[in-house]
Amino acid sequence: MVLTVTPLAYAIANSGPELVDQHCSGCHVAREGENSWSRISQQRKTPEGWEMTIARMGIMHGVEVPPADRRALVKYLADTRGLAPEESAAERALIERRLNRVEEFDHPTFQEMCARCHTGGRAMLQRRPEAEWDKLVHFHVGQFQTLEFQAMARDRDWFGLARSEIVPWLAEQLPLESEAWSNWQEVSPRQPEGTWQMWGNWPGQGRFVADVAVTPETGRDRYRLEVSGEFLDGRPLLGEGRAVVYTGYEWRASLTLNGHEFKQVLDMSEETAHGRIFDDADEAYGMQVTMQPADAVSGVAATLPTALKAGQSQRLVVMGSGLENGEITLGDGIEVEEVVERSDTRVTLQVNVADHVAPGWLPLTVGEHRQDELLVAYDEVDYLQIEPELAVARVGSPETPAVSGVFQAIGYLKSPDGGEDIALGDVPVTWSVQPWDEIAEHDGDVQYAGVMDKATGIFAPSGAGPNPDRKYDANNVGNLRVIADVEGQATAVQDDAHLIVTVQRWNNPPLR
Repeated sequence: MVLTVTPLAYAIANSGPELVDQHCSGCHVAREGENSWSRISQQRKTPEGWEMTIARMGIMHGVEVPPADRRALVKYLADTRGLAPEESAAERALIERRLNRVEEFDHPTFQEMCARCHTGGRAMLQRRPEAEWDKLVHFHVGQFQTLEFQAMARDRDWFGLARSEIVPWLAEQLPLESEAWSNWQEVSPRQPEGTWQMWGNWPGQGRFVADVAVTPETGRDRYRLEVSGEFLDGRPLLGEGRAVVYTGYEWRASLTLNGHEFKQVLDMSEETAHGRIFDDADEAYGMQVTMQPADAVSGVAATLPTALKAGQSQRLVVMGSGLENGEITLGDGIEVEEVVERSDTRVTLQVNVADHVAPGWLPLTVGEHRQDELLVAYDEVDYLQIEPELAVARVGSPETPAVSGVFQAIGYLKSPDGGEDIALGDVPVTWSVQPWDEIAEHDGDVQYAGVMDKATGIFAPSGAGPNPDRKYDANNVGNLRVIADVEGQATAVQDDAHLIVTVQRWNNPPLR
């Protein structure tokens, strides 16, 4: 994560170009044209990409950049040599530290040639001309001398194929100059100050909604955050933080929420911002969130939850704008028992759902505003899908914190007319783990690898080994089957997923 959100107790005395001249131009000489340097000006990257570049200059070449200058350099380079929103869109999962994803690329050998050592997305989040992509290949062979002797390299002419096939493909797919980047540079930077609504589902804690007050701080594109909200069960959610916006839309923040330290990454290129909040020490532990200006949408924008179960009294939050007045109805079988809280942007209701309510979309009306496909009623879950289907957790040690396995079970309602099935969001389930296969059962993986919280779907890995209680003093790794069983319905519904518990990860750059 780019470390640019700490309190700004200094004033940046030098501009971005002056800092590049001061710290970089000893090797990257200035060229013809204003603010142009060899190699640097022939690349575009995310804020994390530029942070990693500066870190590498220090590790490999001894370049010492004071923290304040380093933050300012990343800001300048990301603003002037960053990626347009549509260029970074395909790799938001990597930027947001969403683990357990499977990559696919439109090239027959890119996976084997490049994405076997790091994610392919790490390359996809750069832009270079062909000559610079070629230099990158040379750098890899020079810096990692054993590269051509490793698996999926020694069986081919890796260096020759990289230069003749991969480099031209990368230059075509990821060019330095693009229409998207040219167009984005003409867009006025977003000014995010004001009040936002934020909502999501905190693993182990539950669904929440909050107001986020964003106020400018000293320094360009820097903001202070105040968070005030609650979980659906009424528990408070309070916090504060600081944020920086790079490239006009790349929001990076450090947050403290109910005493827990988080990082936040958002794409703010659209009216409604989407992204993720996560624990920097345990990236699997995080939540997808939506942030929307309080007055962005006239009418109903979202509900929390997105589905109501028959025969239950439940808390429902309706979000949007212009919601302060008018009658509230949710269709036949849904009674509004209490209006707990109501404002122009949010209505909190206690609703009672009848046993006989018809499964399907509910006609949600607040005053003059109506949404027919935003909130759904259901009696029983027809089927489940665990997310992710395949996860990797890691044992922990004092030097390397454990990486959890975090799962959620998304329920679905089958369409009665053969149309598209309706997603209910996460539904109440009971979680458990079993051995994935006979070998895992024989080795006692369930006993040693960690513990699954049956209520939350959070798997806590064991400490690192070697473990003298295991055969050959093996580590506390495991090959497990994660099982979710729907609670509280007559028809048994279950799904399973694969969890691999493996050893520590020692190399933790922001983009892997």
